[in-house]
Amino acid sequence: MTPPTAEHHAALPEARAARARLRGAQQRVSAAFRERMLTVLLILLLLLAFALPAAVQTAFQAKLLVDILLTCVLITGTLAVSANRRLMLVLAVLAFLALGLRWSEWILAGELLPLVREASVLITLLVLATAVAINVFSRTTDLSERVVGTVILYLLIGMIWGIGYLAIATRHPGAFTQAVDVSVPITNWIYFSFVTLTTVGYGDILPVSRLARSLASLEALIGQLYPAIIIARLVSMPRA
Repeated sequence: MTPPTAEHHAALPEARAARARLRGAQQRVSAAFRERMLTVLLILLLLLAFALPAAVQTAFQAKLLVDILLTCVLITGTLAVSANRRLMLVLAVLAFLALGLRWSEWILAGELLPLVREASVLITLLVLATAVAINVFSRTTDLSERVVGTVILYLLIGMIWGIGYLAIATRHPGAFTQAVDVSVPITNWIYFSFVTLTTVGYGDILPVSRLARSLASLEALIGQLYPAIIIARLVSMPRA
């Protein structure tokens, strides 16, 4: 066996430095990709929360556009949290199951149990919100990525509660009263969720059952605490 020469010893630091530069470049590319995915996710959530309710006219349009946007949201969200491989894997499996349930209704005859369909999306969005929250409060996350993630988390809270209201109204039709457009149900609960989250409370949709009131009260409380605690914590964190 030939002993290492002086040239070999001199090449080792250069090789280590090259590997370090390569890892740094890979991390920068990965971070830039995640930031782009977060931006796309933010745009999709804004479309789902605000543009969709104003654009749809029929239940068919609402169902089709919601399924398309939810598919894009879950795929983009899975890619946006790729820094946490375990959560990404869990989210990918849940998203596959949730989207499979939703899109199977367009192919197979009959309709799946609505509660199961909405529950699968609800659980997937909860995992996505958890992954976004972990990313927001990571000390290695850039400030711009934290800000975008904070807005995404707020929108996800509204979407999660909206789907929860839809599930309650489907299971207990008398849980809410007042003006509700039954032809486009999902838009009602997206609207009601964000009105409750921001504690505006116009009064056109009212929770009646104990479960609906408890859920609405909890969302209103989160809407009050979120700016005071979450954003304050975000500002106080050191920059990456």
